[in-house]
Amino acid sequence: MKSQTYRVSCYVENKPGVLARIVGLVSGRGYNIQTLEVGPTEDGSVSRMKMEIPGSEPAIEQIVLQLRNQVNVMEASFRKAGR
Repeated sequence: MKSQTYRVSCYVENKPGVLARIVGLVSGRGYNIQTLEVGPTEDGSVSRMKMEIPGSEPAIEQIVLQLRNQVNVMEASFRKAGR
């Protein structure tokens, strides 16, 4: 299956260790994060993460499903990255 780059977006609780847990989830499955952006939202207790990850759509879909099961993740979605 052809590898494509996908943008994964998630809203997470703004707590220590959340970023490390999410990066560990992605890298632990053998995927590389090409870009990573993290910043607070208007609600200071929530941060938004945007990652670009190369892979097949089924693999990225599985990563997003696993992200949604994390305690500190409130929402997660993906789309093809536009170039």
